[in-house]
Parts: sequence; C-alpha cells; structure tokens
Amino acid sequence: MSSRAQRAATKFVRSATGFVAERVASSDRMMSVAYDLMNGENFAGLEAHEEMLSDNVRVEAYHRGIHRNVQPGDVVLDLGTGTGLLAFMASRAGAKKVYAVEHSDFVDVAREIGDYNGFTNIEYIRANSREFTPPEPIDVVLHEQMGDELFNENMLENVLDLRDRVLAPSGRILPARFRLFVEPVSMHEEMRIRRFWNIDLPDGIDLSASQHSPVAARFNTGRNDNFWLRPHSVESTIGEPQPILEFDLNTLESLESLPARHIVERTASADTIVDGCCIWFEASFDDETTLSTSPLGPVTSWGNRVFRFDQEIAKGETLRFEVELAQLVEPSTWSVRTL
Repeated sequence: MSSRAQRAATKFVRSATGFVAERVASSDRMMSVAYDLMNGENFAGLEAHEEMLSDNVRVEAYHRGIHRNVQPGDVVLDLGTGTGLLAFMASRAGAKKVYAVEHSDFVDVAREIGDYNGFTNIEYIRANSREFTPPEPIDVVLHEQMGDELFNENMLENVLDLRDRVLAPSGRILPARFRLFVEPVSMHEEMRIRRFWNIDLPDGIDLSASQHSPVAARFNTGRNDNFWLRPHSVESTIGEPQPILEFDLNTLESLESLPARHIVERTASADTIVDGCCIWFEASFDDETTLSTSPLGPVTSWGNRVFRFDQEIAKGETLRFEVELAQLVEPSTWSVRTL
C-alpha cells in the first residue's frame, strides 16, 4: 500500500477537538475542515515527501506540464508547495514570480532547498491558501492536491477558491481537467484472494456452507468489502473503461454540481472473475500531458481502492452496478453495489 493509501485508510484527525473524520462528518464542509487538519499532519514528515519525490511518473508529468504551460513572465501560485518542487519547476520554466503557499511549517524545508539552489524569485508563504491574497493577479495556479480517490485532499475547495479570488481573467490552472474511474477489474490468478466460501481447496474440502452460515457471519467483520491493490495485480478491466466523472477546474461551478449517483454497465469479453471495482483518476495539463493512476499503468505514489465483488461472469454477460459518492470528499462514504 502506498503512503497516500495508508493516509487515506487512517481517518483520524488528531486535533484539539479530537473528533474522528471517518463516517462522522455531517457535511462536505466539515470534511473540508477535517482534511485541512489531516493534510497538515500527513505531509509534515520527510517520509511522505520521499515517496512523492521518488515517483517518476508524477515528477515527469508535472515537469512536462509545467514547462509546456508556464510562460516567461507568468506569476504563479503553487498551492501546497511541500518541498517546493513544483515552484522550482515553474521558476525554471520562466515564471517572473512564484508564491509557494504551504499551511504547515514544512515550508521551511522548501525555503532551505530553494535558497540552496539559488532561486530568488520565489516567496514562501506559511498560510492556508484560503486565507492568503497575493498582491497581484495570478497567471497560473499550480497544485497537486489529489488524493488516492482524487477528491480527498481538499483539491476542489482550495483550487476553486483561488480561481475565484486571485486568478487573472486569462489565467490557467495546472492541472485542470480530471476524469474519475470506478471500473470492474479482474486480477492475475496468483494475486487473487477470493472470499472465504469461494476458495478452492484440495482433497474436496468445501467451504461453501459458510456463505450463509450464522456461525461464520459472527466472524465476518466486513473489513474486506474494500481493499487496496498491490502493484501489478490487475490483469484486465471488464469492458472498455469510461470515466464516471469528467470536469474542468476552469469551468466547474462547485463541488455540489458534480453528481453523486452513477449507473455503470460493462460487458465481459471473456469468461472471468470480477474481483471488484477499482478507483483511479487521470489529471490532464494539456492535450499531450496526462497523469494517470490506473492500475494497468506504471506504479505511482497513489494507491487504488477496490470495492470487492468476487463474482464470476461469462463472456458477453453485462455487469450492471451503482456507484454512490455520498460525500465526495470522504471516500469511506462511497459505495458500489451490483444491480
């Protein structure tokens, strides 16, 4: 499991209020506050940034996207600068001025790295981005606040706030276009873990009686209803992947404008086992530069959550299921069920 996935799986907010984020928040607004607190803790150590800096897929996509889209003379705001890497890339791409905004003390690390590397046009700001107003219009809002399930690092609220308050009329957001996938997948046989009652054992030992057994039900914790993929464990998708959500941060009205309920149908091209529905996203900087967290692509620092099915399906059969994104910013409230 990636460190991002571990952070997503650990839903406790260690704040003065001591409340728990998972399944407690009554609104997306409360979850936004929760994620501000969690992000401050989750990205405050070197180990979190070690994995992200070592993610060549991530680093190269941002390098290409920034150098293709930041123009000489641009004023750039790097939202959640962390180590400052994206701010440094923007400076190298020709930005006139870069505001590197970070709401934790980790900004001191970015400042030290920037000074050591001779960057003189970067201003380091220790503040929540929603409480910072630069003294000039911003040409480019640069960000990387995508969680494993895309929305769970406060991306929408923070970026849309900056867009509406500080972005110049001709300004750009990098990346701006996103696609969210919730796709049925089949895993490689050697990586597959079947449900208890579906496991084949030697010597004719049959576990199927436990499927509807009240005895076994006492020990079914439900913890395996969704799980995190191991790298390279997916063999194929069931049918051609299609995003359930597509949006552009330049034009998106609000978080609430994104639909929560989706009906999905996929037709099997071969007899197979549908292990579950896997979540991933694509982030596009332009028509030629896209970052993908697909389990069929190169491994990234993002993890992939799977809603477990363990269902056999025949060639030509159609799988129909409902995806409910109850609270968009809190994936623990999401559900997937077959119809």
